[in-house]
Amino acid sequence: MKDVTQAQAVASRTDEQPRVATLWTRGFVLLCVVTSLCYCSISLTTVVLPLFVQSLGGTPVVAGLVFTSFSVTSFILRPLIGHLIDTWSVRGTLIGGGAILGLFALVLAIPWIWLTVIANAIRGIGWGAFSTSISTGIALTSPPARRGEASGYYGVATTIAVALSPPLALALLAATGDFAVVFGLAGAAGLAAVAATVLHPRIGGGTTTFLGAFALPREGLSIGAFIERPVLLASMLLVCVTMASPVTFAFVPLRAYDVGVDNISLYFLAAGATSILARVALGRLTDLGSRGIWIAVGYSGLLAGLVVFTMARSIEIFIVAAILTSLGHSLVQPALMALAMDRSAPGRLGKAMATYSMAYRVGEGLGAPLAGALIVAFGYAGMYFGAMAFVALGLVLTALNWGTVGRPTPGEAIER
Repeated sequence: MKDVTQAQAVASRTDEQPRVATLWTRGFVLLCVVTSLCYCSISLTTVVLPLFVQSLGGTPVVAGLVFTSFSVTSFILRPLIGHLIDTWSVRGTLIGGGAILGLFALVLAIPWIWLTVIANAIRGIGWGAFSTSISTGIALTSPPARRGEASGYYGVATTIAVALSPPLALALLAATGDFAVVFGLAGAAGLAAVAATVLHPRIGGGTTTFLGAFALPREGLSIGAFIERPVLLASMLLVCVTMASPVTFAFVPLRAYDVGVDNISLYFLAAGATSILARVALGRLTDLGSRGIWIAVGYSGLLAGLVVFTMARSIEIFIVAAILTSLGHSLVQPALMALAMDRSAPGRLGKAMATYSMAYRVGEGLGAPLAGALIVAFGYAGMYFGAMAFVALGLVLTALNWGTVGRPTPGEAIER
């Protein structure tokens, strides 16, 4: 009898092990598909919205207001969205986010400038719902031993969409001269994401109805009720990355024009290809050792790339900078996302991902204006040194918190 019991225990462990280690489940694949579709929806519109506002007689200030309205609603409502995910439904919130992105992309086609501002503000709510629930879904469907790898593949899904959508949008606009065609395709992408989410199995499990999720939490209206404090470290480290990101993307064409480099599109091709290849090839490595090792290596890659930027006077040097900064992003961002997952409390993963993802909006909202101000005050060299300062701050924070980020990952613990 004892031998039979031991054999059953061994068989049970054998049966359970593949389930623990499996990453490429139907649910995970569907989440990657949904990610690409929603990023397509947002990227298609983002690249043509300034042109659309201009065609309606709007000024650059109004165009900026369109994007500001999106960022404000996306940032402010994320803690509430995280609470909704935890108490109601991950899949339901994801469906709602995709539906808002899709339907209000279609509303953008109506040629009324202030409706564009309002519609984009509502899309910001949809983006907050999508980005928070998708990262929560990734965390719930990936084994703890492979969270870094899962975050890397999630990054691949976003990179493909962000790389391909802007050229497609501009090509459609050039061929048809009709903004409605681009907005229609963006709407279709968002609604296709809804259809893919409907096919997804149940993710997690809330304890209340949709309306019940809007009741006050037991803790009351305190910060701790909506913000996951243990994740704030990962958020702060992410801010150090996103504050420097505009330097490696938005301001690259301006710098290339300043030094007389014409074929700067090769920079973006090199950056996209490096990002995809690195996340696929190095994904498993980010689950070995500790998160802190890969965060520090990623920051170091970013620093090296920014140093190369200061010397860039030819397309070849720009490409070297693209490879180094993309390698840095491909290591630090998945490791930080996995760290946020690791530090979330049971039943509060939605709040954790909301707390973490708010850092993107902080970096995007402050990084670009600061980079522009540094160019005006100190030239491009000042901009690059400012970006280096933020990355260096991230390295210092990593070192100061090594007792937290330097611990073995859940994957290491399982291996042992």
